[in-house]
Amino acid sequence: MTEPTPRRLVAPLLLLAAMTGHAQAADDPSGGLFRDRVAPVLAGRCVGCHRPGNAKGGLSLADAPGLKAGGESGPAVEPGKPEESLLVEMLTGETPEMPKQGGPLAPEQVEALRAWISQGAHWPEGLVLKEPGDGGTWWSLKPLARPPVPSLDGGGWARTPVDAFILQGLAARGLTPSAEAGRGTLIRRLTFDLHGLPPTPEEVDTFAADPAPDAYERLVDRLLASPRYGERWGRHWLDVVHYGDTHGYDKDKKREHAWRYRDYVIGALNDDIPYGQFVREQVAGDVLNPGDPRGQVATGFIAAGPWDFVGQVELREGTVDKEKTRVLDRDDMVASTVSTFVSLTAHCARCHDHKFDPISQADYYRLQAVFAGVERGNRPVARPDIDRMRGGLERQRAGLIARKAGIVAEVGRRSGANLEALDGEIAALRAQLESAADPAAASPTNGYHSEIGATADVTKWVQVDLGRVVPIDEVRLIPARPTDFRDAPGFGFPRRFRVEIADEPAMTGAANVADHSSEDVPNPGERVVAVPGGGRRGRFVRVTAVRLWERTADYVFALGELEVIADGRNVAAGATVSSLDSIEGGRWGRASLVDGFDSRTKLSDPATIRRSKLMAEVRRAEADRGSKLEAATLPAERAELSAIGVEVASIDRQIKELPGPDAVYGVVSRAPRPIHRLNRGDVEQPAEAVEPGALPCLELARADFSVSDSANEGARRAALAEWLSSPRNALAWRSIANRVWHYHFGRGLVDTPNDFGRNGSKPTHPELLDWLATELIDNGQSLKRLHRLIVTSAVYRQVSGDDAGKAEIDGDSRYLWRMSRRRLDAESLRDSVLTVAGAMDPMMGGPGFSLFRFKDDHSPIYDHESPGVSDPPEGRRRAVYRFVVRSVPNPFIECMDGADPNANTPARSTTITALQALALMNDPFMLAQAKRFASRVEAASPDGPGRADVAHRIALGRPARADEQAALAAYAARHGWANACRILLNSNEFVFID
Repeated sequence: MTEPTPRRLVAPLLLLAAMTGHAQAADDPSGGLFRDRVAPVLAGRCVGCHRPGNAKGGLSLADAPGLKAGGESGPAVEPGKPEESLLVEMLTGETPEMPKQGGPLAPEQVEALRAWISQGAHWPEGLVLKEPGDGGTWWSLKPLARPPVPSLDGGGWARTPVDAFILQGLAARGLTPSAEAGRGTLIRRLTFDLHGLPPTPEEVDTFAADPAPDAYERLVDRLLASPRYGERWGRHWLDVVHYGDTHGYDKDKKREHAWRYRDYVIGALNDDIPYGQFVREQVAGDVLNPGDPRGQVATGFIAAGPWDFVGQVELREGTVDKEKTRVLDRDDMVASTVSTFVSLTAHCARCHDHKFDPISQADYYRLQAVFAGVERGNRPVARPDIDRMRGGLERQRAGLIARKAGIVAEVGRRSGANLEALDGEIAALRAQLESAADPAAASPTNGYHSEIGATADVTKWVQVDLGRVVPIDEVRLIPARPTDFRDAPGFGFPRRFRVEIADEPAMTGAANVADHSSEDVPNPGERVVAVPGGGRRGRFVRVTAVRLWERTADYVFALGELEVIADGRNVAAGATVSSLDSIEGGRWGRASLVDGFDSRTKLSDPATIRRSKLMAEVRRAEADRGSKLEAATLPAERAELSAIGVEVASIDRQIKELPGPDAVYGVVSRAPRPIHRLNRGDVEQPAEAVEPGALPCLELARADFSVSDSANEGARRAALAEWLSSPRNALAWRSIANRVWHYHFGRGLVDTPNDFGRNGSKPTHPELLDWLATELIDNGQSLKRLHRLIVTSAVYRQVSGDDAGKAEIDGDSRYLWRMSRRRLDAESLRDSVLTVAGAMDPMMGGPGFSLFRFKDDHSPIYDHESPGVSDPPEGRRRAVYRFVVRSVPNPFIECMDGADPNANTPARSTTITALQALALMNDPFMLAQAKRFASRVEAASPDGPGRADVAHRIALGRPARADEQAALAAYAARHGWANACRILLNSNEFVFID
C-alpha cells in the first residue's frame, strides 16, 4: 500500500466546513492555518486512532475537549510552546513514534503543526474532525439502496435509465452527449464487445439493411444468446482470478486438469446462472451442492493462482519455511477471493492493521482461517453416467459372487468336520491378527524415490548388492507411505514391473523371478508384495519399473523398503543400493531402501514380526481349506464355478476399462490447521488464535461465522460464500456492476476495479453504480440482462469522435460525453486474425492447446520459439482455450499486453510500442494467416479492385472506397496479395474499435 498524496487530504477540510460552518477565517486567529494545513493532517493521519470511542492512549484529536484533556501521558499540546508539546515530540525525531501507520509526516506538515501551536493552538468552537468520507463511513461500505432515476431526458436522447444518470453528470459540468454512431460502427463495436470477434460481412449487411425499429435490440439478443459470449466474458473473469495452467514459481509444472475450471466459467456465463450462485459455486460449490459435478469443478477458482511446488512438496514438515509457504498460499486465496468479489485489499492487513481501510489484522486472519483446511490439487469430479454403468456391473458381479458362495457352502456341508475345524482355526488366527499391536516405532525415512517422469511409460530401476552370492528364498517389496502423503498408501508402487536376480551388477544373464511388465497390477496399498525366489542363487536383486505410478500430473517409482530373505533372515539390510536415478535428500534416498524402516515403522519391531507370522499362518490355513474344498467339489459344480470365474473376470475387465472419474485442479479439503494472528506477519511471532469470519466493516452483512464443527473445512467456505453473495453485501454487487461497466466502456465507474477502499478511486457516478447494482439484484441477478441494459443505452451508442471544447473540460471522457476508442486486447486480436483468414476452429472446451514445445525436467521447459509452434493446426481455436504458462509468457500475447497470470488483473494495461508493430508485421503467426486471408480473397473475386473490396469487407466490416481499391490492388500487383492482406491486418482500423 502507498501513502496518499497530501492533496487527497483536502476532502476532510471540505467536509469539516460543510458539517460545522465554524471553520471560517473569522473563527481562526491563525489566519486559516488550522483550516488549510492543520485540520487535513489531523483528520487524515490522526483521527482514525484518536477519536471519541476509539481514543488510543486516552487521547482524542478530533475535538477541542479531547485535545485539552490529553491522554495517558498528559496534555497533547502546550499552546504557544511547540517544543514542550507531546504531539510534536511524538511526530518528530529520527524515528517518530507516530503515526503508527503510513510512515512519518512530511516536514511541511510538522512545521504547520508547530506554527499552529506557536500561535495558540486555536480550535474552532464546536468543530469535530472526522476521517475522510461522509459521516466517517466510506462510500463503498454504506448500505445499498436504489437511488431515484433523474428526471432529465436530454431532449429525447435518453433510451434507458442509465442515460438519465449520465445526463445528470454531463449537465453538472456543462457538457452534452455526442451523436449516435452509424450502424456499421455499432455492429462492429457490439460484436467485439460481446464476442471478442469481428462481425461477418453478411452480418454487417443484414443489420445495415434492417429497417425495423428494434433491429439493434434483436442484434443484442442474438449476440448474448451465442456461446461466443461466454468465451469472451470468460476471458475477462480469468484475468481477474489470475488463472493459469501451470503452477508458477521456479518449478512451473503443468496442471493437466485446470482447464475444467476455465470451461466452467464459460459455461456458467453462457447459462446466465444468477450471479450469487456463480459466487457461491466458486467458493464452496463442492459443499453446497455435493452431488453436482459443476460445484466441484467451480472450486478451481480458489486454486487458480500460482502455487509453490518446492515449498509445498519438497520442504520438510515442521520448518519455518514450510509454514511461510502455507501462509503465503492462504494469502493468495484471501487476496483473490476478497479482491474479486468485494473489491477490497484485505491482504494489506497481513502484517499490520490496514493503513487506509477499516480492516484489522484480526479481520484478515479470520479470512485466512476460512481457508485453513484448503490445499490445491487434482480432485475427482463425479461422472453420474459412468457411475450408473459401474453400479450395474457391480450388481451383476455381486450376484455371481453370491452364487459362487452358495456352491462353496454346499460343498462345505459335504466336506464335514475337517472344513469346520479349518474355518474355526482361520477365525481364531484372524482374531489374533486383529488384536495384535500395530508397530509403534516411527520411521525416520520414507525409502527410495526415483526422479519425476513426465509420462508413465518410462523405465526406472533400483537394485541391491548383497555382497555375496546367496540362495534367495523370497524378495519382499514393501510399499511406501511417506509422512507427507499419509492418504496415499502404496505411494509410488509401479503399475508394471519385474524382479530379477543375477551374479553381475549389469544383470547379465539375470533370472526373472517376477514379471508384471505386460499388464497393470493393482496397487498393493499397505500389503507387502512377496516374490518367491525358489532358492535361486544370486548377489544382485533389481526391481525395474516399466510403467510408473501417477502422482499429481507426473509419475514416479518409489518403495518403502526392499528385503531379500535367505536362510530365514533379511540379507539386504544395509546393503549397497544403486539406481538409474534418485531423489536424494530429506526422508528419501537410496540407502533408505534397506535401512530397516518402511516409511511407517521399524521392520524389526517385535509387533511387526508377530503380525507377519500370524499373516503367514492365515495364508497357510486358507490354502489348506481351498485344497479340501477343491477335492469335495463335483464336476458339474467345478464347471459352474469356472464359468462364474470367467464371467467375473469379464465384468472386472469392463469395470477397469470404464473411464475414471474426471478431475479438476481445485480445492482438496483436509482438517483445518489452527490459525493465529501473526505479529508483523511473522510465522515465528504467533499471537492469539482466531476463528473463521469475514469483514465486519460492512454494516448489514454479518461477519461472524457460526461453524459448530471446527473440523469441518467445507462449512467455513460455505459460510464465506453466503456472506459474499448476500444481497445485503453492498460491496459484492457494486463490484460486479462496476466490472461489467468497465469492460463495456474501457474504464469502470470506479477506475480501480479491485480496490473500492480509501486508496482506490471514488465513482464518477455513484448513484448510477448503486442503481445498476440494485437492478442486478432485483432482476434475477442476471448478468446478461445487465449487459443488455448497458449496451442498449444511448451513452453506449455514441460516436467516438473528438470535440475540442468538451475535451477541454473532460479530456478523458470520464463523464462519457463520447465513446472511447479502444485497441483490441491480445486474445481478440489473435482471434480476429484467425477469423478473417478463414482459419478459426470453433470447437469449444477441453484441454488447452499448446503454443510451445515442452520438456519435463527438474524445472520444466516451455519453448515458444521453436519452428512451427506459433501456428499448429490445433492452435487455431479461440485464444481463451490456450494452455497458459505462468513462467514463460507467449511472446505474441505478452507483446499485445495480455494479462499476467501470476497476478490478479482487473484492468489490462494498453500500450502502443514499436515491438507491437513489428510483431503484427513479422510474427510467423501473422505471416501464415496473411497467406490464408489472401487465398480467401483470391477465391472470392477474379480482379484486383474486386479483391480489394472483399478484403476490406472481411477485415474492416465495410466496403473499400475507390481510392482504397486502387491503392491496395496496385500494391498487390507489385508485392502479392499475401502482403496486401498483411497491410490490412496491420491497419489501425483493424486493430482499434470505434
